[in-house]
Amino acid sequence: MAPHRILLLTDLLPPQFAPRITALLQRLPEGDWQVDVVSEEIRGDHLGSHGSVEQKSSLPAHRLERVPLVPRRGRSLYALADALWQVKSWRFVRHLRQHYDLTQYDLIVGMSYRTFPLPAVARLARQTGLPAVMDCRDIVEEYTPEGFLPAPLPRWVPLRREAYRWLRRRFIKARTEALRAATAITTVSEWHRDLLQQLHPKQRVVCIPNGYDERLFVASLETAPQLPLRIVYTGRLLSLEMRDPTLLLEALQEETLRRWVHRGAVEVHWYCDSASQQLLESLLEGYSDEVRTCQHFHAMVPYAEVPTLLTQADILLLLGHREQPEGPHGMVTTKLFEAMAMRRPILMVESDESVVAQILRAHGGALAATEAAQVVQFLGDHLERLERGELLPIDTFTDHYQQYTRAAMAKAFAELFSTLV
Repeated sequence: MAPHRILLLTDLLPPQFAPRITALLQRLPEGDWQVDVVSEEIRGDHLGSHGSVEQKSSLPAHRLERVPLVPRRGRSLYALADALWQVKSWRFVRHLRQHYDLTQYDLIVGMSYRTFPLPAVARLARQTGLPAVMDCRDIVEEYTPEGFLPAPLPRWVPLRREAYRWLRRRFIKARTEALRAATAITTVSEWHRDLLQQLHPKQRVVCIPNGYDERLFVASLETAPQLPLRIVYTGRLLSLEMRDPTLLLEALQEETLRRWVHRGAVEVHWYCDSASQQLLESLLEGYSDEVRTCQHFHAMVPYAEVPTLLTQADILLLLGHREQPEGPHGMVTTKLFEAMAMRRPILMVESDESVVAQILRAHGGALAATEAAQVVQFLGDHLERLERGELLPIDTFTDHYQQYTRAAMAKAFAELFSTLV
């Protein structure tokens, strides 16, 4: 029996950081599914803002048509036109109808960060009558009022707050109209699922979490614990309203930890982009010289090298923020599952007091902190343990994380696809 053919439209592909689609394409059984991928080309001088952390494409050999962007000077107008009229999606539709025989496909799949390319999937589904799965790995509502754009609006934009509100409404409206054509909607957390189900009660909405790459993130035994205590963070900070390390910095300045910091027994290593470093350095201006001295900044590394960094850490740092009416909401970062898989102590500041905190409690050996005193106690215990050279107890962690593999994620997608073709 010939494999079912899928036409998959996505906003990003490697070398951009696109682990969800990469994992799906690598793990769909080739005997059952044949996938043709269409994505927008992200030009070299624009890579940084999209988190380009893969040195080369790790995708299997699927056909990829690149749809070029407009010249650099026209990008702002192009972005505005896309917000108003979804011009990128309509370009996709025109390109596909000119170059693809759409009758050969059994299913259309769209994978999106905010809206694009879901309007294209919706139009193609209506024109062809094919079933359509639309994946929303992020939605505007999960962010703070100004945090849903990849980069903030320029300061010179007049009425910036009103502009953000207008853009927010436009993106939600465009996504809602597109999702009405979906046969099934997929997303990454239960909060996302519940919100989208409320907005689309007639559609099937499925939560498929972003898993960790079980082939890369493999725990190794802790060996020869010793000072200094290495706290490691990998990733970007879009804003302090989304990811706030304040509780960690306050704890390091407390009297109980000050003697450890003074003797160089604590190191915080940040593997982040330049924008995140600037944000952190600005925040650090309000803290003591000793706290600033124990911070170490490094460039982001290729994704495949991240597990090595985590293996070298004594504590893995996750950044978050308490959920509140103006966002953030329901954010379950892939880094959570990757950290759990490494079986190292995890410190989250601050706790979302929601789904991530619940997962960390089930995992064990972790703290989702709501106040600096908790961080002081957590770090103090590990500092004393390292000074004594003691290994972590064998029962520190549970196997809760093993349900979140990329293989499990791809299997959930494949099972959903099978019900639609």
